[in-house]
Amino acid sequence: MNTHERMIHFLQNYIRIETTYPDADYAGAVALLKEQALLDGFGYQEVHLSSGFPVVIITYQGSDESLPSLVLNHHMDVVPVPNPEEWLRPPFEGAVVDGMIIGRGTQDMKGVGVVHYFALKALKDSGVKLMRTIHLIAVPDEERGGFEGTKLFIETESFAQLNVGFIIDEGSASGDPSSLLIKIDERKPLQVKLTARGDLAHGSKLAARNAIHDLNQLLQHVVAHHAEQQKLLSHTDPGHLLSMNITSLYAGAYKNSKVALNVVSDSAIATIDIRIPPTLDIQQILSWLEDKLQLFPSITLHIEATVDERPARADHETMLYAALAKAIKIHNKNPKPFVTEGASDLRFYLQRGIDGVGFSPFTNEDNIHGTNEAISIVDMIEAKAILLDFLKFMCTEKED
Repeated sequence: MNTHERMIHFLQNYIRIETTYPDADYAGAVALLKEQALLDGFGYQEVHLSSGFPVVIITYQGSDESLPSLVLNHHMDVVPVPNPEEWLRPPFEGAVVDGMIIGRGTQDMKGVGVVHYFALKALKDSGVKLMRTIHLIAVPDEERGGFEGTKLFIETESFAQLNVGFIIDEGSASGDPSSLLIKIDERKPLQVKLTARGDLAHGSKLAARNAIHDLNQLLQHVVAHHAEQQKLLSHTDPGHLLSMNITSLYAGAYKNSKVALNVVSDSAIATIDIRIPPTLDIQQILSWLEDKLQLFPSITLHIEATVDERPARADHETMLYAALAKAIKIHNKNPKPFVTEGASDLRFYLQRGIDGVGFSPFTNEDNIHGTNEAISIVDMIEAKAILLDFLKFMCTEKED
């Protein structure tokens, strides 16, 4: 097999290892990465976190240890496939159909990790003198928020010893053959649970304090605010807007899985997934919610998950961004900065002051977590060439 065929074959093998959370086969993924790294002569290290999950570190050592290292980061875990019968081919087969590799994780994020690896291998095989050390890191648990993966990893001594100054993490496919997206920031997640309390009463009671009614009235404020933000989508990228999606509702008196139609429930619960743009603080949104809660004393709020606050980036055109944009332009594509709607492990690195961006070097339509998730083989080959040039710009010339 030639280099391109080996890259495709490696991705197919990676896809076939089912790393679907919450029962991800991390042992299989780690074994695959370890075998290839040792075969190609890279440095190799495993870190086992307090959560029990592994982190893989593959290293190509530079000559100047004073330079902060560059990390190519990807996560090993993938989301479940609830509808395998709707796929063109089985989602964990890694089949090639019309020049596309189809499989769960091709875009998010095994395909990116494989491009990282084979660009790093091409750099090593070229014999170019490397000054800055490069680490390819494969992490667990990103799809569940990274709290038992990257969040723990960056607190370890093993991470501190890497002297990380720059990181490339996941971005989004551009959906445009003439451009590639560079994620410069992302929205901050705030996930909350609202619990309303009322009277347990017969359905005929007019005066009953109805928890469902109270919760519904509060949620109308949430829906109205969300709708106002949706109106701005025609002229504003969604990464710069606030979203407040109601993700679950639970109420009613049940017996043997059947609701009692003549009983007023004494409680009602809703969860909301809120995504906050970099220009707003998490506390601003909590204050807005708390202000609305003053109207409904029977409702309490509990924060289920959030992240540490950090300021919006003052300037995204850093040394890292410039090197990546330069590599993209050399390959006749337009680099486009954007703020992503969702959150990724990148946020943990940015919170530590590390210069980082997200970059998924594919031009097909973004379809992470979707049916028939796939990437183009042509895209993969060009992506490797772009990443190779980027690594040369970042790691073979000393900083001024």
